[in-house]
This record gives sequence, C-alpha cells and structure tokens, in this order.
Amino acid sequence: MALAIAVYSLSTRAAQDVASNTTESASSCANQYRSLPGIVWSCLTTIFLCIWVSLHLNVPEPVDTRSLNSFNKLKFEIRYFIRRNLIPLVVTLMAPEWVLGVAIRQFVMAAHVAKEIGATRQQGFFIIMGGFHLFKRTQGSSFRQMREWGREEAHPLVEDSVVEEGEGRLGHTPSVEATNTIEEEVGEPVHPLDEFDVCRLIKAGKLRLPHFAELKDKCKSDGLAKFLVILQTLWFITQCIARKANKLSLTELEVVTLGYTLLTLLMYVAWWDKPYGVTFPVRVYETLPERTIEQEDLKKKKEEVKLPERVYAYISGTQGYFTDLRSQKRVPMFHSGRNGGRVILRDFIGPMTIGLVGTLFGAVHLLAWSSPFPSGRVQWLWRFGAVVMTVAPPAAFIGLIFLMLVQKWLILAYLIGYLLRLVPICYLVGRGITIVLAFLTLATLPLDAYQDVEWSDFFPHI
Repeated sequence: MALAIAVYSLSTRAAQDVASNTTESASSCANQYRSLPGIVWSCLTTIFLCIWVSLHLNVPEPVDTRSLNSFNKLKFEIRYFIRRNLIPLVVTLMAPEWVLGVAIRQFVMAAHVAKEIGATRQQGFFIIMGGFHLFKRTQGSSFRQMREWGREEAHPLVEDSVVEEGEGRLGHTPSVEATNTIEEEVGEPVHPLDEFDVCRLIKAGKLRLPHFAELKDKCKSDGLAKFLVILQTLWFITQCIARKANKLSLTELEVVTLGYTLLTLLMYVAWWDKPYGVTFPVRVYETLPERTIEQEDLKKKKEEVKLPERVYAYISGTQGYFTDLRSQKRVPMFHSGRNGGRVILRDFIGPMTIGLVGTLFGAVHLLAWSSPFPSGRVQWLWRFGAVVMTVAPPAAFIGLIFLMLVQKWLILAYLIGYLLRLVPICYLVGRGITIVLAFLTLATLPLDAYQDVEWSDFFPHI
C-alpha cells in the first residue's frame, strides 16, 4: 500500500514538473495578488463583525410572549430584531464616534454608581443599563405557596428562577400544578428602575445586587466569536500597516474600514465590564419610595425640554438628564444614566470624547491623501471630506467654549449658536463624501492595490 502511494506521488509530481515550465511564472504571480471581491468582502465583514461584537446594548423592554399566537410571535420577533439589532447597527455605521462617546460616558457613570454603593463596575453597568425592572403581581398565591415549601419570608427581589428543586420543608414535593403556577407568574412590567431607586433599595436592605456568577450567566457573550473577531481585526490592522511599510496602495474602502476597526476596538474596551446581550431584567416586586429631588427634577425637565435642547442632549450623550425612567417601559437604547450631585466633569465626558474620537476618525482618512485617484477632482473631494471630518469636532468644541463665554452678548451668542448647528451637517457631508468615494474608486484601482502582502495568507482571516 505504501509503495503504491509512493509511485502515485512520484508520477503526479513528475506530471506537475512538466507543466510547471510554462505556468510557474503565472501561478506565482497570481498568488501574490488579491481580487476585487476579496478586498470588498474582507472590508465589509470586518466592519460588520467589529460592530456586532463591540455593541453592548441596554436591557430591552420585558415582554411575555407565551400568550401570543404564532403570527403575533413572528411580528414581535421581527420588531425585536429591527429594534434590538438592526437599528443599533445602522446608528453605529452612521456615527461610530457618537456611540463611542456614549460608551465612555456609561463607563464613567457605572464607576460612579458602583463607588457610591461599594459595588463592582460590572454591577454598576447592570444598574444603569436597566438590569432591574419593577413588576406588578397579577396573582396573589405565589408567596403563600413558597412559604409552604420552606420560605419563611418572601424576598422583595424575585429573579428568573424562584422555585428550588428538591423537597420542601414538610418533606413533600410540590405538585406540578403549583409549580406551573409559580413558573408562569411573571407579572405586569411597570417601568425600569433608575440608579436612584436601585441605590436606595440596596441601602435599605430590600434589594441585593446579582453576584458575578449570576451576571456571567445572564451574558450571551461567546468567547469563540470574540476571539475570531479579534483575530480578524488584528489581521486587518496588521495588513494595513504592512502595506504602508511596503509602499503598497491602500484602497479608500480599506482606509474607511481601518477607522471603524479602531473606533469599535475602543468601544469594546469601554464596555469590557458591561454585561453583553442581557435580554430580560431582574424582576423587582417592591413598593418604591417617593421620588427624590433628582427624580422630580428629571420629571420636570422632561416636560419642559424643547426640541433643540433635546437634540443637543442626544448629540452630547447627556439625554439621561431629562429621561424619567418611572414614566417609560424600557431604558432607552443608548441611555447612560444620571446620578445626583455635582457632575460638571461627567457632563463634558460625552462631548469631549465625541470630539476627540471624531477627529481621530477623520485623521485616519488622511492616510489616503496621496493615494492615486482616477482624477484630480475626485482626489480633491476626498481631501475635502477628510479635512472636514478632522476639523469639525474640535471646531464644535471651541465654539461651545466661546458660546459659554459670550452668553451676555445675545447677538454674538446667537451667531455662534447658529454656526454650531452647521458643524454636524458639515461633518455628515464629509462622511458621506468619503463613503461614496470609497466605493466609486474601486472601479479604477491601481495595480499595486491588488498586490498582496506575502505573509497575509498564512495569517488566519476571513
């Protein structure tokens, strides 16, 4: 058997040697080049995977779908997918620097809340992301049945699993009907608990924070998926660096992708301790105390805030300062919370991060400043878009400082405020120009843009 394999191998190699005299140069040349579909596929998959893994969203509205028929369940799943997955993906594609600013602010607020009650940052994240939700009971027999099975007092915090396996205090196993009664009782969701309510309940001993193991169990994070995405990201960044070192052209689409990878990597670091993919909150059955001064202020601001102020608050990531969670069914998608006290520095965390990251994202596009373009007009448009994206964020930040200094001069303040409204528009115009040109220039790439780095095929990637 071994002899037959050896003979077959030698004969095959001989045949290949005969043909290699005419095809060796062509095959070696082909191995050193990449295809246009391969470039596009690599860039798009890198952007999608980086965003998909880096997004750590807040807890959605709890909905009990057991009473729905198949058609209504399908409608709910479609709406849930659009609201939970598609919309955040589109928002991050359109404004990754804004999402990163929200992530940084959530990081700061989670650390502040955790420090106030002596918790970990992960538990602080769980509080501000809507991890606790107030429920109203629809049945009154559950607590009586639990006492019969060995629970002397009903804990005000009822989590996902309230029935313990095994025998009760009286030495008998609960009946199936009684067990189903407790398992099916979820209650009616009222509103998510903000950090004020959670901290007060914890300090009063009426609520406990989930343990590290419980939070880990709630997470839907996949270690293998994260590893593959990190591997793909590292390969892409390393390839871009190697192409620049070897003086090979980077396509404009690769430059845009490089900017996304850097921003999503920073997002992932900021949300490192935030529970990933939590789809159902911890249920709380407890009578809440009266509103605090801060909560009354939130309720008043929500009623008085005007549309321009609301838009600015969303842009700066400070929308939590007029978000009254007691009047909502769920925590907003990019809610970062608000805690009492003097929070002047934390108010500027969002705008400062958005400005710095926006400048970084625009500066990445300057890597294609001297790249070969199909015409001088296209090159000028790319440079214009890249410069606008780089200059607009610090210009907005400087304008805000001047606006604060000249508030007494109404005409000058109005003029600066009007110009500040134009800055986001200019930034979006620059972003649109670079994105459109990144795809249009794919039709006229130079030859060295198709040349591949020799070692890139040996590095695992998509």
